[in-house]
Order: sequence, then structure tokens, then C-alpha cells
Amino acid sequence: MNIQEIFRSRKNDVVRLWMEAVYSTYPFETTGFLRTKRDPFGNPVAHMTKEAAGTLYDAVAGEEVEIDTVKAALERFVKLRAVQTFTPSQGLGVFYLMKPLLREHILPTLAAQGELDAYLTAESRLDSLALLAFDIYTAARETLAESRIKEIRNQHAQLARWAQRLEEGPSDAR
Repeated sequence: MNIQEIFRSRKNDVVRLWMEAVYSTYPFETTGFLRTKRDPFGNPVAHMTKEAAGTLYDAVAGEEVEIDTVKAALERFVKLRAVQTFTPSQGLGVFYLMKPLLREHILPTLAAQGELDAYLTAESRLDSLALLAFDIYTAARETLAESRIKEIRNQHAQLARWAQRLEEGPSDAR
């Protein structure tokens, strides 16, 4: 088997296990819902996780995947995690949950064929994708912070207008 065939033959298992690892980062009462509800609108977390898992694996495996496709899948997944209650390390640490899966399911076969360089290249791709995810996460958190600041400013301005009206008294008294 060549390197691509090895990666392709193990894709379903690694993607499924990585999705399970991602789901395990959520509270216990949420994980059952994530695993069973299939509707992408009713369960966007599972849908985006599945999309990201397949695309991430293909990119790590060295498949011919457009960078825009990879970036789009990662953006949806990472932006979702950025607005949830995860710390940055929890939000992005899920990318590194794929490494032990690759080491268990891919590394032994590649090492037996003397293709350790191919495996290390795949891990390097994963590291690069995690750095891309970090950039996306940081931009999403900045956008979220800016929108919160704007909301607070708007509330402050509204309160100031309300207080000013109170100080002026009723408008019919003039």
C-alpha cells in the first residue's frame, strides 16, 4: 500500500474517533445530543465538527484539498468554539487530539514500510493547521470583544439619554 492508500483506508476510523474526542470536551449532558441528533440546523456543533474532521484529516493526509476549502471548514468550526465557554487552550486543543489517533492508526504501518518521514510530514501539516486555527480563533475572539464593547457603549449612551431626560423633567411642563 502506498502512503495515500494507508491514510484513506484509516480515514473513517480516525475521523470518527477524533469527533468523539471533540465531543468529550463538552459537558456530559451535551454529548449524547451531539452524537445522536443528525439535523445540521438542530445540531450545528456536530455538523461543523464532522465537516472540519473530514477536511482536517484530508489536509493532514496530504490529499489535494483547496486551501480555501480547508480554511472555510476550519473557520466555521473554530468560530463556533471561540464563542463557547472554552478557554483558548480548550477551544483549540482539540486539534492536538488527532495526534494520538494518527500515532495509533497510521504510524505503525508507515514505520513498518520505512515511511517515517511521510508520517512526520503529516504531523507537521497538523501543526500548521492548528496554527491557522489559532489565527482564526484570535480574530473571532477580537470580533466578539469588539461587538461586546459596542454593545456596552450603546447601552451607556442609551442610559445617558434616559438620565438626561429625567433631569430635564417632563416635556409637557415647559
